[in-house]
Amino acid sequence: LLSKITSAYNDDVDNGIKYHIFVVVESVYSMDGDISPLIGITSALEKYPNSYLIVDEAHGLGIYGRRNASDMLLPGDEISSRYYHAPSSMGEEEFNGGGTGVLAALGIERHSSLLCSIHTFGKGAGCHGAFVAASGTLVEYLVNYARPLVYSTALPPHSLASIRCAYETMTNSIGEDRRKRVFENVRLFRSLLLTGKPFQHSSSWTEKVQKILLRSPSPIQCILIPGNPLCIMISKELQSRGFDVYPIRSPTVPQGKERIRVILHAHNTKDEVVALTNVLIDLLNHHILSSALSYEHMEQQHDLKSKL
Repeated sequence: LLSKITSAYNDDVDNGIKYHIFVVVESVYSMDGDISPLIGITSALEKYPNSYLIVDEAHGLGIYGRRNASDMLLPGDEISSRYYHAPSSMGEEEFNGGGTGVLAALGIERHSSLLCSIHTFGKGAGCHGAFVAASGTLVEYLVNYARPLVYSTALPPHSLASIRCAYETMTNSIGEDRRKRVFENVRLFRSLLLTGKPFQHSSSWTEKVQKILLRSPSPIQCILIPGNPLCIMISKELQSRGFDVYPIRSPTVPQGKERIRVILHAHNTKDEVVALTNVLIDLLNHHILSSALSYEHMEQQHDLKSKL
């Protein structure tokens, strides 16, 4: 998509037309859990004047930062320019704590193509509200012309106190310990689900699960369950066994791409993760992976219905 935009840009520039390009992305995608290839995007935008990147760090704040860039990779992934970039050297005045987001983990918080980043306090911080990190010029413009800001009520003092406490916790040693625990849970969850342990499934199990377990290194883990009825049924079964897992149904996601969305936390114990994967393996084995109606066939049926 970016190549199509930049190609059109080049054609129009040759014809004397001036454009401004704005690329808006999430650092961590909420429905898939994967990470935006920000290094590739910023590298592409460097080539075009008047092109700008806006990054929503809603699911990156508190989870990623300067101290855990490697957690943006899955086991076996190579460190490449697509996802990882060694953080640039920092001056003495720059913040060196963790948990401030994917841009910090990649060392591109001050990239020339970055117009601004939006950090919300309603996810990892456990509060509410948000802020925009940008140049003084853009901040002054928003303060004076952003209608949702101008005509909204300021946060009360107790909310600001909560945000400060949450931010301090996220960026200090307590936050580092919690990030370590949450990513240990992510790796355990994926490893158990992909191998079928403790049921010792064959290699064909791994191949089947790889088709429905999205490639997410983040605490957002999604398993494709095509069809709203089946997706709802499996989530209700999980809930009946004590797991607070909800279905993501179409039209929130495209038809045929319905899923259950598992959010792993630092406070989840190893036993809880093992128990969850055991139930998931049992449900997937009975309702999807060993069914006569294969996942591929189910997906084809939904694609066909969407076209009719």
